[in-house]
Amino acid sequence: MLRAPIKDQPERKIPVIYLVLLSLVIGSLTGLFGIGGGFLAIPILVLFFHTPQNKAAGTSLLIIALNCATAFVAKIKFWSDIDWHYPLIIGITAILIARISSALAPKAPTIHLKRGFALLLFTIAGFTIISNLLK
Repeated sequence: MLRAPIKDQPERKIPVIYLVLLSLVIGSLTGLFGIGGGFLAIPILVLFFHTPQNKAAGTSLLIIALNCATAFVAKIKFWSDIDWHYPLIIGITAILIARISSALAPKAPTIHLKRGFALLLFTIAGFTIISNLLK
């Protein structure tokens, strides 16, 4: 994300075998470290397959939505144990912040958004490494 944007290169179709291998690696790392795969999938799609940033982000969000829906349905027998106030507060807050952010994003310089995202990724990686070393 800190690299200069790739220019004048058409989006490459991902061969099915690469897609399966990429999914297995990202899924394994997600399960191992307990973190979302989007932080791996987006840079790989953008840097190696020249996927436009917005398409890569949309793909990542679709995968997140499918994972959430699967987990939600899989845990149906535990729904009665959930205090639904907290998920509702989190959901409503997320929707409000997303609406505000989407209104402000076009006004923010893209370079700042990319650098901020890269900084966030480095921070999360550092936190994950340090917290695992302290265990």
